[in-house]
Amino acid sequence: MINDAWKEYLYENILLKNEEIHLLDSSENHGIVDIPIVKKTTRTRRTVAVLTLGLNCKNTPPNSLLKEFSSTKTKKQFELTNETYEYIRNGWIIREYRLAKDERTVISEQYRMGLSLFHYKKQVENERASEKMNSFLDWKDQWNKTKLSSPIPNLKRKEKLIRLKEMLDEIVTVDKMNEISPTWRFQKQLLFLHFLVAFYQISIIEQHFDWKQIGARHYRRIGGSKEFDSYKKEFIESAEELLEYPLHLLGLSSLGTITPIYFTGQMQGESVSYKHGPIHATTDLAVFTEDFQTNAEVLWLVENRGVVTRMAYEKNFLIDSKSIVLGIDGQLRSAHRRLIEQLVLQVKQVIIWTDVDEAGLIIAKAVGAIAQRYPVLTKWVIPPLEVVQKLEEFQSRYERAIDVQKEEQEQEIGGVELWGNWINH
Repeated sequence: MINDAWKEYLYENILLKNEEIHLLDSSENHGIVDIPIVKKTTRTRRTVAVLTLGLNCKNTPPNSLLKEFSSTKTKKQFELTNETYEYIRNGWIIREYRLAKDERTVISEQYRMGLSLFHYKKQVENERASEKMNSFLDWKDQWNKTKLSSPIPNLKRKEKLIRLKEMLDEIVTVDKMNEISPTWRFQKQLLFLHFLVAFYQISIIEQHFDWKQIGARHYRRIGGSKEFDSYKKEFIESAEELLEYPLHLLGLSSLGTITPIYFTGQMQGESVSYKHGPIHATTDLAVFTEDFQTNAEVLWLVENRGVVTRMAYEKNFLIDSKSIVLGIDGQLRSAHRRLIEQLVLQVKQVIIWTDVDEAGLIIAKAVGAIAQRYPVLTKWVIPPLEVVQKLEEFQSRYERAIDVQKEEQEQEIGGVELWGNWINH
């Protein structure tokens, strides 16, 4: 009455433990079959459900059903109409009655994905996977041709372009590609790879170029200059994070977006010197073109600009404790990473202080990962205004604090006595 494919599908996806199809008591009516499901134990055997399914097999189900049933585990409620019967008859859905112990009383009625719908979704998934693989292989082939026809001249930016080349060479599978930006859709990830190739392509030839030239040179067709416009900000930020270097210094004309980095304390570079006193600001371009030095022994890495402002008022504390306070300003960027890496080599300890929320936890862990690569004492501030030195303890206690009450740094900021205790703890 039903074929082996149906039987296999029901056993793998619909039936529960110790349940079996009982075909002897099944009945058929106009291409629709009612099949009792029995459950066997060592002592009993009783009917626990009835499945209603269709013997037809039509290939293309309506889009509404594709959206309704995301997996074989999905259970839906439908009104039993002529249209619903057609869905059942065509094998797209299964009606499932669950019965009480008396084997007659219906305790639930639900609809499940049928074999035809399952096969169709698998076919669509396979086609999409094939399309993804083909488009990825096309990109890979394009990259191989680009790098062979575009040797890197002896530019100041050569080191960074070689690094970009090595990164693109490492992306030999779709799985490796997913590591770049795992939260993005495939098409966005692929477009980002095209952006990286396009940027590499123009950066080895042009000393200076603007945003529109990147896509125009790469695609060489009408509209090519606009290909990357939808994700302009994200692509620039992601590329800078990968390379740990501003794209401005690799030839991209300034887009009017210079990232400020706020701090208070003593620091000097090759062309500038900052003393204790007010809040200072440097930029991402300065950080990547100069090597900054400090005489400080304690590097404070705080999430909010307001905390930097508050600590700047305590000039004597900063001088006496030999502290420098760097503001992450809500988002850890490549310039912050670069400056932290420069300063952490010169201090004795790092104190990390962020908001008590999910974003603060992410920033604190990321900053801690940078600091812990160097021989420096690393501490994290946790509620209620204490410090710990182990990442595992910090994360555990921070997550508990987030569950209790989220709060910003400025709500509980303490003062010089407390800050001094943290340094000496």
